[in-house]
Amino acid sequence: MSVDPKVFKEALSLWASGVSVITYSGNSGKGGLTVSSFSSVSLDPPLISFCLAKSSSAISIFQEAKSFTVNVLSADQKQVSADFASSQDKAMVLDAQKTFVGETGVPMISDCLTNLDCELFQTVDAGDHLILIGLVVWAKSQGGSPLLYFNKGYHSLG
Repeated sequence: MSVDPKVFKEALSLWASGVSVITYSGNSGKGGLTVSSFSSVSLDPPLISFCLAKSSSAISIFQEAKSFTVNVLSADQKQVSADFASSQDKAMVLDAQKTFVGETGVPMISDCLTNLDCELFQTVDAGDHLILIGLVVWAKSQGGSPLLYFNKGYHSLG
């Protein structure tokens, strides 16, 4: 027995989550993508994960580059999320951001709540997605209110 895909998607839309942009850079290109599937995995070693559709054009870049950054967006970065979620050229979207470079050489978006510089630790096949697990090699956090995604729209606390 299987749940109807429309019912499943609607049910999942009612799970509130933070919004992150995963940035990447490698020989095949640079850019980023908006995800709400970011999660912590382990404290020792420090591991995080996110899910990426197998249909994404960025899969080969992630596998080749072997590193990426997680940029946890603040409430005032809604447009950053929207730009990376759009059909715009991701390299151009990344170039339009204020960024800095971490230990792995991947651009990180400035003014985020948290930036995590990661090396690709493991990739797990999971249905129509891949789960990418990253080993965090550097982290930076600052205060602020998070950008949230709930019921197919952006929200903030307060």
